[in-house]
Amino acid sequence: MKIDMYENWAEVLALLFMVVGFVISILLFNNILSYISVVLAGGITGRIYYLKRHAEPIFPFILIISGFLLGYLLGGFWVNRLVVLILFLVSWWGSYKLHVKKIFVIFKSQRFVK
Repeated sequence: MKIDMYENWAEVLALLFMVVGFVISILLFNNILSYISVVLAGGITGRIYYLKRHAEPIFPFILIISGFLLGYLLGGFWVNRLVVLILFLVSWWGSYKLHVKKIFVIFKSQRFVK
């Protein structure tokens, strides 16, 4: 069975990020580190969502983000999964709103990159 990466890139990346999320959550034994890592992942996700929301179709990126979150929740044996889900969603929303209000900015100007 051959996988066509041109057509199925979102599904393959979602599976890869599911494995990455699972491995990260398995390796973090400390609850505090797990919560910090999920807040950071939510913040990065909010930034990616802000960048891609109007430029490209958003569904593949939502699929990839959902894959990571599902893998993280499946591997989170030592944490409360509801708290992880709430922290991820709140940090995603917070990061997105901070980007919309231009508190966090994206550097795309010609003068910034030298």
